[in-house]
Amino acid sequence: MQGVENNADERFEAEYQHLLYPEGNGYRSNTGGKMECLRKLGVEKIRKYHSDYYRSDNLCLIITGKLEMNELLEKLESLDERIASKGILPSRKRPFVDSTPIPPLEKSIQKIVEFPDDDESMGQVTIIWLGPYIHEFLEIRALDILHEYLSDSAISLLQKEFVEIEDPLCTDIGIAIKEQTRIAIIAKFENVPVEDLEELANQVFKVFKRVVEDEKEGIDMDRMQNVIQRDRLKILDGIETYPHSIFSHAAIIDHLYGKGDGSDLEKATKDLCFYDEISKFSENTWKEYLKKYYINNPHIIILGQPSSKLAKKLSKDEKKRIEKQCQELGPEKLKELEKKLEEAKKINDIPVPPEIIEKFPIPGVETIPFINVITGRNKSEGKKNVVQEYLDKDIPLKDLPYFIQYDHINSAFISISLYIITTTIPIELRRLLGIYLESFYGLPLNNKETGKQLSFEEVISELNKETISYDYSLGVGKDFGEIICLEIKVEATKYKKGIQWLKDLLWNTEFTAERLKICTTKLLNDIPQSKRQGYDMSKVVSHAIHYGPKSNKFALNVLNQERILPQVIKSLDTNPELIISEFSKLREILLCPENFRIHVVGDILKLDQPKTSWVDNFKVISKMPPLSPIPLAQHVLTESGRHPGNKGYIVKLSTIESSFSIHTTKGPNTFDSPDLAPLMVLCELLQACEGLFYKTVRGQGLAYSANLLISVELGLLNFVLYRSPDNYEAYVAAKNIINDLVTKKDFGDEFEGAKSGVIHELVNKESNIQKAANQSFILQVLKNLDASFNRELIFKVQKVTLEDLYSMLTKYIVNLFSPGTSNTVIVSTPNKVESIQASFKSYGFDFEIKNLKDISDQVF
Repeated sequence: MQGVENNADERFEAEYQHLLYPEGNGYRSNTGGKMECLRKLGVEKIRKYHSDYYRSDNLCLIITGKLEMNELLEKLESLDERIASKGILPSRKRPFVDSTPIPPLEKSIQKIVEFPDDDESMGQVTIIWLGPYIHEFLEIRALDILHEYLSDSAISLLQKEFVEIEDPLCTDIGIAIKEQTRIAIIAKFENVPVEDLEELANQVFKVFKRVVEDEKEGIDMDRMQNVIQRDRLKILDGIETYPHSIFSHAAIIDHLYGKGDGSDLEKATKDLCFYDEISKFSENTWKEYLKKYYINNPHIIILGQPSSKLAKKLSKDEKKRIEKQCQELGPEKLKELEKKLEEAKKINDIPVPPEIIEKFPIPGVETIPFINVITGRNKSEGKKNVVQEYLDKDIPLKDLPYFIQYDHINSAFISISLYIITTTIPIELRRLLGIYLESFYGLPLNNKETGKQLSFEEVISELNKETISYDYSLGVGKDFGEIICLEIKVEATKYKKGIQWLKDLLWNTEFTAERLKICTTKLLNDIPQSKRQGYDMSKVVSHAIHYGPKSNKFALNVLNQERILPQVIKSLDTNPELIISEFSKLREILLCPENFRIHVVGDILKLDQPKTSWVDNFKVISKMPPLSPIPLAQHVLTESGRHPGNKGYIVKLSTIESSFSIHTTKGPNTFDSPDLAPLMVLCELLQACEGLFYKTVRGQGLAYSANLLISVELGLLNFVLYRSPDNYEAYVAAKNIINDLVTKKDFGDEFEGAKSGVIHELVNKESNIQKAANQSFILQVLKNLDASFNRELIFKVQKVTLEDLYSMLTKYIVNLFSPGTSNTVIVSTPNKVESIQASFKSYGFDFEIKNLKDISDQVF
């Protein structure tokens, strides 16, 4: 909690909680606990809390998935009998519902709230209103729609006013509903120039009033209908792709706030009916919503202001607090407390009796029901299945040269993804890749073949009308950073339209100085916020050590972009033709057909002309060169990345009060490595909840988490200490665990549990139809493995032995804790860096103390 208490969002939330909620109201509390309270918290208070709230009538069990219903009911019946045997429970107050009610705000309040940051250029505006009560489901769904209309894209009312302008007043806008007995509406305007904080807050309300009062402005009812329809489709898509979240959300809200007879649960799941009602709203109805909930509704405005002075003060205050506590307690009392602490740790570390664990049978992996995905290709390559046969019957007049994989699932939607390899981009153009991606869906369109011309606003409007979603990513998940992915999702009936859009966005959009400058400025203004995050900066510095100049991670590193983006903005002002020509060259190099792999996911057997549609609607080429090989990150590493050892920095960051570290060594570097299964099991055993790291590192308060991350694509293994009050002690505790395992070879009783954890992780990669289809492409195309690889790996995991674990321990894990075989990045609060440096020196680590600018100057 010390690591987050003074970050920007926590400070803003603490302020408005105290302004919005009275004493005795549950929402007034910080659920993680304030530091001044945690330091005084006694065990008896914790026990009383458990006694009051951990009881069967405060429990809701939600199960989603493929079930043996009779077996489930049998298990639940025995549980019910155990609960009933305890007799009638004493009466209780229902959490939140029976606490002090939330009163309406009597008047609007504006507060300046400082947060620590040496960069004082960008702040944040947060506006909070109270909304309807939690059981007013239609009203809440209508507000959700209104929020989408106000802020969902570059053509939305607030984005056009504050973001999509030459000198943006903010870089992002989000309006969210906080669900409670009476909901709170929270609007965040991020990365606001500090000199414009108050002006932006005032302008928001002027915009709202203009919409209500100015007949020419009003509500664009055509766009509102598009927002409603798109939101409805997103719900249906969500039911397909993450049903647990969709259905459990309604059940949780009912459990917390609904009537005891369950009558509210049915209403909470009537989303699709609500859309029918909302679609009949008139323009005046929407204006009344704006007046009722935003214009005439008292509100709280938080002007978040960065302060280097506060950063220094917090650092000094913490140092003084520790010194004062040491003086007040004195040596004898400190020794006494240390003894008590060690005794408590021993009690806490008593192992769970084996007979309790043994009561839980471990099912065989052969019982796991996987989702069936059937794969076909544009060119059959000798495959035979119903999808390939269906594709082969659709023989276009012209040969379709692109590589396309079709993955068939039972879906009402079609997802079209284009994976583009970036290895041929020269270094001087690679720096522009982030801007190219940021602008991809927001440029004007000029199709010279058809004469179709659209402004950027019209492009976004049409995209929103005809798609469920569209997005880009650099890399695929955490891997394949040298590939970019462009994705469009549409209703199945709009398959051809999705292909047309992809073609137009790739080849027929126009780079303009105005649009490029807006996108570049947004990216630049985002940087101060990203530099406030300790873990993010530890990754940024680690990437600076390990990725070479030919990699995207190097080119788009925040510290590198901070230098490049102002230069691009200057060029757009002084010589726009030159910089636009560079973007055109970048696009020309990217859009070579040999760089393309296309992935189509959906009900392929119901698609009309699944192949011919590409010939009719995509760019046809006469001759297809050989496909570019799939690039791996391990091919673009620095010398330090290829051979980790004796490289490390301790980086000062004034916005945090704790430490984050990443320790890197060599790991398996082939996707089918025989070491993968045993190493995954060992990592899970060490880092699992109640595992060895968890008990010792987290359990003793040395770090919030300690994790091992395997990156086969990089060929590296990382040990991450997240949010640590004492990074050195956390590192030593983990090192001692590894040393004990090497000496004693005793992995405890968690071996089978670790296997189950890894199996769950692998199954979760294919836990819904979209994930299963994506894995089909990742495995077969990007990793060049069989589609069943994950399933085969599960069987390998089940066969792992304890001797295998010891082999992985000595081959990989011990190298993380040796200076000669690992690289280290530690990002910490300034008042701890010298003590961290001195402590690690005793273990042979020679770390330089740097700030982010030093790293930037040295690497970029």
